[in-house]
Amino acid sequence: KSNIGHTQAAAGVLGVIKMVLALERELLPNRTLHVEQPSEQIEWAGSGLALLQEARPWPRDASRVRRAGVSSFGISGTNAHVVLEEASTPRAAASKRKSDGAVPEQDAAAALPIPLLLSGRDAAALRAQALRWADWLETHPDAEWDDVLSTAALHRTHFGSRACVMACNAQVATEALRALGAGRPHAAVSQGEARERGRVVFVFPGQGSQWPCMGRALLGQSLAFAETIAACEAALGRYTDWSLTAVLRGDDGNGVPPLERVDVVQPALFAMNVALAAVWRSLGLEPAAVVGHSQGEIAAAVVAGIVSLEEGARVVALRSRLLRRVSGSGGMATTELALETVEERLRAARWSGLSLAAVNGAISTVVSGRRELVERWVTELSKQGVFSRLVNVDYAAHSTEVDPILADLERELSGLSPQAGQVPMISTVTGARCEGSTLDAAYWYRN
Repeated sequence: KSNIGHTQAAAGVLGVIKMVLALERELLPNRTLHVEQPSEQIEWAGSGLALLQEARPWPRDASRVRRAGVSSFGISGTNAHVVLEEASTPRAAASKRKSDGAVPEQDAAAALPIPLLLSGRDAAALRAQALRWADWLETHPDAEWDDVLSTAALHRTHFGSRACVMACNAQVATEALRALGAGRPHAAVSQGEARERGRVVFVFPGQGSQWPCMGRALLGQSLAFAETIAACEAALGRYTDWSLTAVLRGDDGNGVPPLERVDVVQPALFAMNVALAAVWRSLGLEPAAVVGHSQGEIAAAVVAGIVSLEEGARVVALRSRLLRRVSGSGGMATTELALETVEERLRAARWSGLSLAAVNGAISTVVSGRRELVERWVTELSKQGVFSRLVNVDYAAHSTEVDPILADLERELSGLSPQAGQVPMISTVTGARCEGSTLDAAYWYRN
């Protein structure tokens, strides 16, 4: 007030603006006017407080975070206090790239192609926009490439005709932009018309979606992925005696179990699912709902906030450990047949021992049972011209073959404390939205 007077309803926001600028410019500005002696009602000595009597530098300090409090007390009863905190910048600064693509040696991820997003009201406007971008990049060689990408993605209007240029620096982007502007195809350019925006659902796959070294690249490229994998490894470590990171990297050597083992692949896929969701969220993509297939529901429940990461790790680690007892003699097969057709075939005595395990779509079903029986099912259907193939598992999931683990599973998973969650989860067990309290040990057996 001593600087700008009474500003009524604007006083609070002006205080916020002033302190944001102070954080940005690293300066505590403007001494307090008309005050020679601070109030004696405050015990200043030893309080760590002082009235600002002159402008004072407020530099960034890597060892501590700068914060500012802004209070607003109004005669009408307003009683508000906002705490402002500076954004964390050391890592971002370390990975800044000039337009020539130069990056610090320790940040190899910065050399990866990242999308430069463009749009126009129609195809002609999009081509014109591409040429303007190419001209601008050529005349601004010192522009920070990360800032260019951020501005294009976050601070420009996105019209219906869109293009994406994958480039690691301005030189690569300029060549692709020239091609786009001239209407020529280019390997780095993707084009399309925007559809009406729908809502995003995260879908988490189950076992069978794995491959060797499936986490190696992202561990070195994505901080969000690497940090989440580290958290998963810590949570799983209470129940496992192997390194999750070593498994995902495909390391060789003693102590690294094969990915094919059920009590390895299921926790590894759980961690991959949770970490990939963290990557999408780090890019600003939030799910409107989540759904999981088979063991993918465990990761879905964690991402939905229904189950904590620690409890999710407990479910997947202990359940997969029990499944080792029934692994080795069973199998599963996916088939391009409708539910009714599969049910009719399974009524035949020759298929006694096979179970309908999953209905994945209108003509996509899965059967489960003893290995030799599943293999015969695949062979006979293939001879009839019906697509069918084995799933990459060695036990008969979603069938009576797993009944022997029920009692132990309920005992191992007793005391789970699921909650309501923040994101809706649709159960592939019931077909309905999950109520958090229902995801108990019995549910994870039915799953």
